[in-house]
Amino acid sequence: MLLLSGCSDGWCWPFDCSSSKSSSGVVDDSTGVAAEDPYDNQIGGGYATPTEFDLSKVTWLHTNVSSWPVTHKLTVEIGGGVICLNHGGSTAWPSVQIDHTSGAYKIDVNANPWVFAYRNGQWYGGTWEWMAPGNTCKPMRSVAGDHVKQPGLVDWNPRSGETIYLMVSSLARFSNITNNQARTDAVKVIWP
Repeated sequence: MLLLSGCSDGWCWPFDCSSSKSSSGVVDDSTGVAAEDPYDNQIGGGYATPTEFDLSKVTWLHTNVSSWPVTHKLTVEIGGGVICLNHGGSTAWPSVQIDHTSGAYKIDVNANPWVFAYRNGQWYGGTWEWMAPGNTCKPMRSVAGDHVKQPGLVDWNPRSGETIYLMVSSLARFSNITNNQARTDAVKVIWP
């Protein structure tokens, strides 16, 4: 079991991830069974019994990175409105410059965080942000379909008690923006 302790202040830089709030998760790259009754977030609601999580059976909404080597272990810290995805690739993977969403300047990025959610009888996986070198924390609200921006998860939002899996890879959101082929293991998380 991994301790998932929360970041104490979502608006400070760098983030302080030393809060005593915690929940637990289990590292499981491909063979764990998800929680018994996670909310599957379909329109109209309802609970679903997910099938076993397996990266080879995921519906990939961005580049399929399941065959990329696992070069770093992932630990997840959630709290105070912030999610921290701690892994060694944040400083080891090379960076690439992309346009900021404003278009006014360029930013360095080297990773994409992934979320895997069980919907409509299957697991979907998509990236939900860009990560800058050395930055492992994002607002919790960005773990959502409006950040994934792809059919299958576009209208999804995690609900308290829902089982999801999280992972980080080198750049994989768009096939024309790449830097490396590496990823972390996938970590099972019960959304707070």
